[in-house]
Order: sequence, then structure tokens, then C-alpha cells
Amino acid sequence: MTKRKEEYPREVNEGIQLLNQDQFYEAHEAFETAWRRTQDPSKEFYRALLQVSGGFFRLSQGKPQAAKKFFTLALKWLATFPSPHLGFDTETLIKDIQKIILEIENNHLDIQELKEMLHMLDKSEMSTK
Repeated sequence: MTKRKEEYPREVNEGIQLLNQDQFYEAHEAFETAWRRTQDPSKEFYRALLQVSGGFFRLSQGKPQAAKKFFTLALKWLATFPSPHLGFDTETLIKDIQKIILEIENNHLDIQELKEMLHMLDKSEMSTK
């Protein structure tokens, strides 16, 4: 686990906690709040996180193709950020999302198994604004 040294909006921490609790829509809302309130380039990093939560929300609705679109958009937004960024291992996050997309393409849709592939959910030591 990477300890976060940089600060980011408290909604990011809330979003991760909500994802861990399978509250995907609420996580999406938390990440969206961080995205809307941020005025620096990190804004797009938060957009990627809201896409990840949206992907899990669509999976929970039984809409794997919609979920795949959300995860693919997350990759687009993450591609511009170095690793690490804000204490997140961006490189691993990208690889995790790519694995999730591959699993969806192979019709492996167990949400808990897919969530376990996402290492960012292991984070508990975070610094917030």
C-alpha cells in the first residue's frame, strides 16, 4: 500500500470508502463532487475515478457493455498522469482497469471479483484537504 503524501479533496477518500462498501452510485457522486470543485489539472484524475465507480454501478445494474465504456473512459483520463499521482500508483491503476475490461469482455462479471482486481481500494492512509 502506498501512503498518500499529497492532499486531495475529502470526497476522494469518501468515494473510495463508498466503493469498498458497494455503494457505487454514491461513490460516483463523491468523485464527481471532487471533480467539479477542483480547478487544477488533477480534476481529470478525479474524473477517471468517477468513471471507475460508474463502471461498477453499471455492472451492478447488469449492464456490462455500459460498464466497459465507463472503464474505457477512465483509462483515457488516467493516461495523462504520471505514476504516482496524488499518492496513487497510476500505472497499477491503469493495469487493473485493463484487466477488469478484459474480464468483462470474457463475460466474467462477478462484481466482488472485479473489485478485488482494483488495488486502489486497499488504500486507507490518505491525506485530505
